[in-house]
Amino acid sequence: MPVPLPETIDGVLARLNGLLDEAIRDGRRIGYFVALYERVTSNVRHALIAGNVFDDGPRMEKLDVVFANRFIEAWEQHAAGQRPTASWGAAFGWLDDPGPLVVQHLMLGMNAHINLDLGIAAATVAPTAAQLEALHADFNRINDVLARLVKMVEVQLTTICPPLSRLADLATLEERIFDFGMSASRDIAWKLAQDLVAAPRDAWPGIIERRDALSAVAARALYPLAGLAKVTALGIHAHECRDIRFNIQVVSS
Repeated sequence: MPVPLPETIDGVLARLNGLLDEAIRDGRRIGYFVALYERVTSNVRHALIAGNVFDDGPRMEKLDVVFANRFIEAWEQHAAGQRPTASWGAAFGWLDDPGPLVVQHLMLGMNAHINLDLGIAAATVAPTAAQLEALHADFNRINDVLARLVKMVEVQLTTICPPLSRLADLATLEERIFDFGMSASRDIAWKLAQDLVAAPRDAWPGIIERRDALSAVAARALYPLAGLAKVTALGIHAHECRDIRFNIQVVSS
């Protein structure tokens, strides 16, 4: 019998930590994204406890839960041999391939989760134009939490691959891997939320399907790379730690 999806942020963290434990134990690359996402969720929980970060704490917890459940459900569909959204299919499709760098696995997951899932979650929690506009400031704040953690993880990745500490290598890779940027992804997610809220519910599947297709296309720019970025990635890949369990722990630390 399927395990019900979490209904609270504590439930989300429990589920993510279970997935993280499994990934570390089995040496599965999905642990890279889960490790990052658990950190994001934990930071949001701390902000909710502080009570001075978000305008509406209960609403933000609901957003976090709806947002997280889209990843959890997509992963469980994939694990059961079913087809998740095209965006998540593009990310999950490379998990058994040793070719992508750790950072590419992370960005493939973020592409699906932010460019598709976040906008859907926002529209679900704030289904009218007035409610969505009231959410806007907190929506930006939760993205700020994610952006800060991504920058921290970029630094930690030098433990997995020392050549990443060279600014030239980082600049070349970021030109292709990070060019869609956190702010751009946030804007894409917000536009999707606006489009959904402006449309009748029976039009949502079509809007989501079109956005999903675009996000899946965007994933192709993250792996495989081309040109100089590909050459640089291959050079870094030669020095990247091959121990998946160790790498997951680095991202989660």
